[in-house]
Order: sequence, then C-alpha cells, then structure tokens
Amino acid sequence: MTALHRRAALLAAGGLLARPALAQGWRPAQPVRCVIGAAAGGTLDIHARAAAPVLAERMGQPAVMENSGGAAGRIASALVGRAAPDGQTLLVASGDGIIISDILYGPTQGRLRSRLRPVTMTIIAAQLLVTHPRSGIRSVQDYLARARSSNGVTLGVPGYGGIAHLISEMVNRGLGDMRVTHVPYRGGGPATVDLLAGQIDAMIITLPAVTEHVRQGRLIPLAVSTLQRDAAMQDVPTIAESLLPGFDAPSTQGVLVPEATPEPIVEAWAQAWRAALRTEAVTRRLTDLGFVITATTPSEFGASLDTTEARFAEVISAAGIKAEDA
Repeated sequence: MTALHRRAALLAAGGLLARPALAQGWRPAQPVRCVIGAAAGGTLDIHARAAAPVLAERMGQPAVMENSGGAAGRIASALVGRAAPDGQTLLVASGDGIIISDILYGPTQGRLRSRLRPVTMTIIAAQLLVTHPRSGIRSVQDYLARARSSNGVTLGVPGYGGIAHLISEMVNRGLGDMRVTHVPYRGGGPATVDLLAGQIDAMIITLPAVTEHVRQGRLIPLAVSTLQRDAAMQDVPTIAESLLPGFDAPSTQGVLVPEATPEPIVEAWAQAWRAALRTEAVTRRLTDLGFVITATTPSEFGASLDTTEARFAEVISAAGIKAEDA
C-alpha cells in the first residue's frame, strides 16, 4: 500500500466511523446544478459524471453537470459562492486549486474559500508530467535537457495558478536554469487534445485523465508528483526519485456548496456522494484509472484544506511565486 493509499484509507475510515444513516429530512426539490470547475474531459469531469447516476437515484433528482473552466477553477468557485445556499447548486473542484488561488489572488480579488462550505473530499490523485511520442522526450532526463536548451519546453497546464502550474514552478525553481513556457488551458481535457496533436511539448495533469492514452501508447509518462509511485503506473518514476528528493504534491478534489448552506443539506449531500463513490461499479472504474477514493466527512475535508493552505503558503513564499507569475 502506497503512502497515498494509506492517507486515503485513514480519511475513509474516519468517514465511515462518523457516518450516520442517510438523512431522510432533506431532498432537492428540482434538478440539481453541479458546476465542474474545469472543461470537459479532465478528472473533475470524469469522476463527477461517474457518480452522477447514483446521486440522482439517491437524491430523487438528476444532477445536471455543467463545465465551467477558466482561471484554474476560480470562475466556477466564485459562481457557486454566489449561489443560493439551498442545496440546489454544488461545486466539484480542486481543493488545492481553491487554496492556491486564494493565496495568490485572495489579497486583491477576495478569498473563495470563505464563500464555500466543504461537503466531501472525493478523491486524491497524483499529478503526471507527460509528453507525446513525436516530441523526442522519452524520459525525465530528456525533459530536463530540453528545458535547459535554447529552445526550452512548452508545458500545458490546466490554468495559471493551479496545482499543475505550481508543481512546475516548484520543479523549475528547485532545479534552476529551466526554460519552461507555461501554456494555460481551461482544463485538462483541452490541454490533452493539444498535447496529442503535438501543439505543446508536454503537460502536467491529474494522472487519471490520461491513463488510457498512456496505456495505448499515445502519450509518454515521465514522472508523478507523489512521494511514491502510483499503483496505476508502477513503472513511472516519481519526481522525488528522479529530480528532487522528498518532493510530494498530490492533488485533492472534492465537493463544496455555498457557505451559508444549512447543516442537514450539507450532510445529506455528503452521504450521497460517499455512497455514490463507494458503489462497486463507480469504485472499480475510478480506481482502475488511478483515482484514490477518499469520500471524507465535511469536517475532514475542511481540515485537509487547512493543512493544504499552511503547506502551500509556505511553498509559495519560499519559492517567491507571485500572482503575476501565475
């Protein structure tokens, strides 16, 4: 069992111990708007849509998925933060993305997290540095050599100021003398399309978004961002073992609602999402792609966001990353 899986198991165990019977007092009165903080085709989209049929069955109303990419999820988070706190609007977002965005942009644009209430951390996954066969980059060493050459590297990231962009900045500053041009996208889906077409040299993306492309040889995986190798790609080295010892930056994703949403509604949605993610077919599909299902309680997700903020605030400060860099 990897460190990532042990972390997920501990979170999931806490959720099981704290879990009451499904609340019977609240159900949505009409179809539910589920805003996904990225364009179609990324991991937020994949795991939310996998859970949607079970959510509809549990809650008695369809969950209408709506992709809202841009600004590393900030647009979607702000939209849901302004919605009525009635349980009819949910946000599926990167927990890391919300925190990093607040650190970089909160002082001038306002904090997003204060407008949102955690429901459940749905999954944890590694970020993957990946390229395409025609790039000529087939290993971490090739990537490093290209990034230090006069040509440099064009690197796709799902939005400036997101976890992928931050990982790239951490690697670049840790190694030094790197010529990396970041190309922002509205989500992992559009970035993958351009990488497959050879429009960019490489990208950093949440691993499950490209598992099938890697397995079919359409993309070449170079390194994962977690401290230990990912169970779905055991042959792929970590950034820690190949570039920067001790490097560890997993990605978290979850569900949030407007901050003033009442407790019974939050708990009803938390239970519904946990049940959906632990349905056998959903679990099998997501774990095969490389997702680690956590399905936490609201308080556990909130605590994780606190820890993430403390960690990345220190990383961003130490690296000297400013809002204008993002």
